[in-house]
Amino acid sequence: MRIGGWDFAPRAVPTVAAIAFVALTVSLGRWQDRRAGEKLERQALLESRAAAAAVDLRPGAGSAADLVYRRVRATGAFVAEAQLFVDNRQHGGRAGFHVVTPLRLSGTDALVLVLRGWTPRTAAYPAAPAIAVPEGERIVEGVAILPPARVLELGAGEAIAGNVWQNLSVERFAAKAGVPVLPVVLNASPAAPGLAAVLDKPDAGVDKHREYSLTWFSLAATCVALWIGLNLRRAPRG
Repeated sequence: MRIGGWDFAPRAVPTVAAIAFVALTVSLGRWQDRRAGEKLERQALLESRAAAAAVDLRPGAGSAADLVYRRVRATGAFVAEAQLFVDNRQHGGRAGFHVVTPLRLSGTDALVLVLRGWTPRTAAYPAAPAIAVPEGERIVEGVAILPPARVLELGAGEAIAGNVWQNLSVERFAAKAGVPVLPVVLNASPAAPGLAAVLDKPDAGVDKHREYSLTWFSLAATCVALWIGLNLRRAPRG
């Protein structure tokens, strides 16, 4: 095929390979677009939950999926002896701990883990610093979240030392406590005095899927451009 001063003569094998590659990358790009649409719906749901009225946390209040990112309220007394510290948590470029204290819900044996805030490491590291726990019945408000993101564990043990944990697991804590534990963590707002607030905003990951979609579509376009360019030859004169 002659186009102006150029001959366009695609060969069979490279053409079939190019078609297959473009079909694959376009399919993957469209799949990422669909995933982005699903995540947009989830993001809207999470944001609407954050704006809704607070839910009272009680046994049977709902599953983790029902409660996550809802504003919540819990009434009870902190269990000071069961306070734990989740290590290697960053805040303002510094390493420290998330301070997590179980709250025994009033009138029940059930506990809810309360993330009271962040504190830096001290010279006593790897031991945790002394963080006071208030006594008596309290009303704690905040947002229901899932345990903080998991980081690498250095061994099979549950803790680095004593009450210092490498990762927080509601299931692990419940097994040690031997009593019912609600499936979410109450991220207290405001944070406890002397502790920094831990921000955990809803993020369904829409931008990630959009980036992947753009990558796949760009690869498809690049393949088409290369296929055209490699099969164009300047037509001989005469």
